[in-house]
Amino acid sequence: MLLLSLFACALHAVHTGLVAVDGNRAVSTSYNGQKIPLILEGEHLLILGLNGCVVEVEGVRTPAGLLVSDWSVKDAGDGTGGFVGQLRAYGNRLLIEDRNTGSVLALDDVATLQLRPYAGRPVLVVGAVVGAGVISVVAWRLLDRESDGASAPPGE
Repeated sequence: MLLLSLFACALHAVHTGLVAVDGNRAVSTSYNGQKIPLILEGEHLLILGLNGCVVEVEGVRTPAGLLVSDWSVKDAGDGTGGFVGQLRAYGNRLLIEDRNTGSVLALDDVATLQLRPYAGRPVLVVGAVVGAGVISVVAWRLLDRESDGASAPPGE
C-alpha cells in the first residue's frame, strides 16, 4: 500500500505555462519551453477559454498528458491573475465567484450592464478591485463553449 501511495505521489504534477488552444485540445508551455498536453474534463474544460493566459494546473501525469484536477489563472494577459468564475445576478448587482481567491466580488456598473445577459455563465474578468470589493472591469471573456463570440478587448 505504501508503494502505491509513493507511486501516485510521483505521478502528481504542478505545471505553470501559457495555454494554447486548438479546437478541443489545450497545451501548456512553461517558461522553459516544456510543452504538456492538458487532459480536461468537467469544470476543467473552462481552460479551453483561457487561450493566451498563463495558468497553473495541477493533476496526474499520464502518457497522454496531464489529467487536470485543479487550476488557477496566474496571468490573464495584463500581468494579473484576473478574476475567474460564474456570474451571479444579485439585485441590480452582478457578482463573480472568483476561483483564484475564493471570494465573491461585484462588477462595476458599466460591466454589469454589459454582462447581465451572461449571468450564470463562467467568465474571465480583467480589472482592479476598487472600493469595497468592486472590480473596475477593463476586459472580459466568456469561458464556456457556448460563448457566441462575446467578449470585450482591453480598453473597451
